[in-house]
Amino acid sequence: MAQDDSPRAPFNNWPNDAGFEADVEHRELVELPVIGSIPSHLAGTLYRTGPGTYKVADSNYQLSHWFDGFTQLHRFQLVAQPTGSCKVFYSSRWQVDALVEEARKSGTLKGITFGQKRDPCASIFQKVKGIFLPAFDTKDPKLVNAGVTVHANAPGMAHHLKDFTLPAGTTRLQSLTSLTDANILKHIDPETLEPLGVTRQDSLHPNLKGPLSCAHAEFDAVSGDLYNYNLDLGVYATYRVFRTSATSGKTDILATITGAAVKPAYLHSFFLSSDYVILCIWPCIFSATGARILWERNIVDALKFDSSLQARWYVVDRRHDRGIVATYLSPAFFSFHTINAWQVNNGDDTTDDIMCDIIQYPTDERIQRAYYENIVSTSQGAGKYYDSEASKPSLVRYRLSGIPRAGRLKASARDSDLPGAEMILKINEGVGELPTINPKFSTIKTRYVYSVIDQGKSSFVDAIAKVDLETREVRVWGHERHTPGEAIFVPDGSDETEDAGYLLSVVLDGDTGRSYLVCLDARDMKEVGRADCASAIAFGFHGSHYPAQY
Repeated sequence: MAQDDSPRAPFNNWPNDAGFEADVEHRELVELPVIGSIPSHLAGTLYRTGPGTYKVADSNYQLSHWFDGFTQLHRFQLVAQPTGSCKVFYSSRWQVDALVEEARKSGTLKGITFGQKRDPCASIFQKVKGIFLPAFDTKDPKLVNAGVTVHANAPGMAHHLKDFTLPAGTTRLQSLTSLTDANILKHIDPETLEPLGVTRQDSLHPNLKGPLSCAHAEFDAVSGDLYNYNLDLGVYATYRVFRTSATSGKTDILATITGAAVKPAYLHSFFLSSDYVILCIWPCIFSATGARILWERNIVDALKFDSSLQARWYVVDRRHDRGIVATYLSPAFFSFHTINAWQVNNGDDTTDDIMCDIIQYPTDERIQRAYYENIVSTSQGAGKYYDSEASKPSLVRYRLSGIPRAGRLKASARDSDLPGAEMILKINEGVGELPTINPKFSTIKTRYVYSVIDQGKSSFVDAIAKVDLETREVRVWGHERHTPGEAIFVPDGSDETEDAGYLLSVVLDGDTGRSYLVCLDARDMKEVGRADCASAIAFGFHGSHYPAQY
């Protein structure tokens, strides 16, 4: 993103710059003043991760794409009080100090990024030289920008702690791991937020050697087992779907998906039902079987959305070692985030159907929209994709019919003979990004979905919505010129009602340039309390809440 200091009014008079340019960290805990009440049901720790800023101090160098922003990790401790409310303590830490310093000194970044715009005048020699730059330095985690999701006590990570030193007195949260869409596991101290080290997935299993993976690993709600895939590039793309046991730490490969029809795609998430992993390969494809990544040195310019290709759905057994049990096709679409999947008994004692809820788009334009020049309110391109149909999300439910409980659905060498994934529900109103549900309803039929939405008021997002998938009723929370982040659902433990709980979201007040942690009642979407911060907290990607008894 080129330096441009000319002043501009915020797009639609909705300022959000402070949420992309946060430059403050708090390594020591700071108590935040609470207005209203943060109910004691939320006692525990909330982690948030994502880009803190895209600018390098004392330098003209800036990052181009939101997904490349320099990672910052945030920690909110919610401590129950006798009054029934919580005190809130906040700390944060930059995760890539060495990388920022490298950019400051050299005016560039080595290696492959997600979408950094490169010098168009670079010679062929310079580009070829870039291909042979060494891989990231696993000895210095502060050089590794991996901060899309964050998980405490992730299976298979504990054995890495022998290589990293945790301080005495560390709490029950023994490890913290952040992931991105690459074969990278970044290990972080759960209390100080200090980066400790970086490993790759082949430390879990030697066959997990491909360069790409999924930032949204899935976890079994009962066993705690971790599921993900590893993507290897070559003549044919090879996806290895694997499981890491929470009890033993052992990793098993459940299925290997490869062949002429299997394309290397940018897949940010997948589905988990009670018995299956469902990997949908939508046709956002890496050109030249992935080799173009090396040439372009970023992901975005190596991608091509091919609407002539169908999305391919692979159902992988995760209970009985049957591998791929069924394959389905559906018309092309693009997605960042799946929502949930669950199984329906057909009543014939031999087959089940799987329902899959997902946020999808007609093309991959949303990736282009996420350049800073398009989402920062005072940038030159702010509003470029305003009201674009290709950037509007839909919540879609697909049915995968006739999953056999034993054996496999008959395979076919011809796509024309494969069954289709049937679209049975599509909702547009009140649908947005970063979807969340009550985690107690993972792999169970879901009625309520929460997301941050774009009502056309800003260059980014402007509210949080709750969609009832049965009645299609939409409830919205928002304030003018206040920009929310992902809403994380925390059950209140009162009953089994799906929306019995609270939402936690970090929100930027665009008028003051300061952020606050807001608590909403998930039933009626009304604010019950907030904790005010003294500065802006950057718009991050995702977070995780761990209750006090975790």
